[in-house]
Amino acid sequence: MGDSTENLAVLLLISRIVILFRSQSSCTQELLTLEALAEQVLTEWQEIRKGDEQPSRELLWRIAQRICSRALYSAWRSSDVAKRNQAFYNLRRYLEQLLRNSRSFSEPGAHAVDDIIHQALEILLQEKNPGPNDPAAFLKWTQTILIRQVHVYQQKYQSDSCVSLDAQIELFQAQFVTNSSSSDIRDPLDQVVLHELQQALGRAILSMRNPRYQQVLIYTYLVGVDEDEMARRLNVPVQDIYLWRHRALKALRHDPEIMNILRSMLD
Repeated sequence: MGDSTENLAVLLLISRIVILFRSQSSCTQELLTLEALAEQVLTEWQEIRKGDEQPSRELLWRIAQRICSRALYSAWRSSDVAKRNQAFYNLRRYLEQLLRNSRSFSEPGAHAVDDIIHQALEILLQEKNPGPNDPAAFLKWTQTILIRQVHVYQQKYQSDSCVSLDAQIELFQAQFVTNSSSSDIRDPLDQVVLHELQQALGRAILSMRNPRYQQVLIYTYLVGVDEDEMARRLNVPVQDIYLWRHRALKALRHDPEIMNILRSMLD
């Protein structure tokens, strides 16, 4: 009777840990069910259990994290495009969640979170950066990269208050995609600035040698197509779209005409 009660207590504790873990982390959404996670946590606990000892909450949490890390890494490196896409979405949400909940991170700029996550994902998506040897350490590895990018961004922000081109999409994409109605009252100067920016972007995009960069920027800025739809139209994983866009935006940041117009929009 005692063993049954102890086993039940362990199972209840594992269930609570698993539910809490999933509620606080979206890293394995659509990749690992709660039931499968609980079963694997129990299996791993039984493999390392010594005698009649009971698991601590901290130990079960670490086991759950390692299991989720392996599941995410497997999907991240999968040959199945749908799994890779889901892993990308999950990891992006996970990094954003970590950054926004971090007590040590004080946001130095309005778009700091977006910029830091873009830089971290750029590193994670590089083919020459396959990740840790142990898939169970994948989440810890991504956290390390994120922390490094926080420091890089904060140092850069202190030395150069730069404009985030990617983060300005929300400010002007609607004006590019949606035609003005007769009842839409705008500041004439804003219309002139937006028109200048549209023309400058068009010239810069057409001057790019990489056709993929051209496509993704045209879809993003001039057509208003999101990442999922772009991936479907071009028949590529969504990670490729994200990487191409991020690299194309880096190239645009070197265009003084575009950056000057963006700064004038923020003044």
